Amino acid sequence: MKFKINHLFLSIFIVLFVSCSSDDTPKQEVLAETVPIVKEIVFENIIVEGATKKTGTPNTPNEIVSFTLNKKNTSAVMIDGFDVEFNSEDDIIGAYLQIKDSEGNLADGFYDIDLSKVGKKSQYVKNKKRTNSFIAVKQSTQKHVSDEKGFVVDVDFKEAIEPGIFCYVICVYDAKGNISAPQEVCVTVQSWGGNDDLAGIWNNTKTESFEDGETTTVNVGTKDCYELTLNCTNGSIIKYNECLTIDSFKFTINIDGTYVYEIKTTNDYINYSASRAACEAVVTEEKIHNISKGNWAYDQEKGEIIIVELVSIDTEEDETTEAETYDAGDAEIFVLKAVLNGNNLTLGEEFLDEKGTVEEYFKYYFDKE
Repeated sequence: MKFKINHLFLSIFIVLFVSCSSDDTPKQEVLAETVPIVKEIVFENIIVEGATKKTGTPNTPNEIVSFTLNKKNTSAVMIDGFDVEFNSEDDIIGAYLQIKDSEGNLADGFYDIDLSKVGKKSQYVKNKKRTNSFIAVKQSTQKHVSDEKGFVVDVDFKEAIEPGIFCYVICVYDAKGNISAPQEVCVTVQSWGGNDDLAGIWNNTKTESFEDGETTTVNVGTKDCYELTLNCTNGSIIKYNECLTIDSFKFTINIDGTYVYEIKTTNDYINYSASRAACEAVVTEEKIHNISKGNWAYDQEKGEIIIVELVSIDTEEDETTEAETYDAGDAEIFVLKAVLNGNNLTLGEEFLDEKGTVEEYFKYYFDKE
């Protein structure tokens, strides 16, 4: 499960629906997410990045090495699975992953993970102004640098994995055979959809970003500009503005667990060669249309909507410049806090620094059509 953030979109919950039969006797139905998944089914139907499946059990830990596990990743989606994310100050080279059911019984066998074959955790490196991951407005760039002490193990699902609950146990080891104490996380595989009140057509009105104690607001239909400088060919320096206008942002959430969002923007940017030669800003206007399609799930325990992007299409000046269809296990995932108040929906997206502290936070405001 790719939180590339990210970003782009987790915990166990129990909800009971009550219906009445013809004799008015209440009947309780448990949602699929609350049903334990048989440990053997999980063990045989996951694909663990960089791992070799082995029989038996791992060696007994001596707890000489240690690690910090991100235990917030407690939800998974059927198409994409989940991530196991951890740090260690020790020189670890591998990890052992076991599957456990909700009653505490371990499946026979384990996955031996070679950490040289898995993804490194990334630290977000901010530019002066950056795009945010959810709405994918490409006004500026973002990059990541490796955190050599951090790892992200991608765990994908085969088709046999359905909504329900299971747990995993993980420990890490170094080249000398020292093994850490095990840590455990229980995971809920979410059904598609999950909150019918979110269904509808939502139009974005504004976006707020919070960083370093400051709040920046971008209203739909209003230019958002920032000032830059340019060195001219004659040695002079000029100031100029590059601007972004979000012309419209429509987010359609369907009860069946699918979604579509469309964002239309206008970028005002300079022609660098012409501007340097003329020593004045030669501005070009560019119309961009972003479309995202996929599935969504709702984590009722955390009040979060999980966006699973399966198709992304970018069009510039009515010509498709990029079209991406993601295979199972490679979808873009965005997790956003959802607050619903009548015909108003607010989605919140946070970005953490390497210490797990919220570094930047976005709030997207929508009105129902």
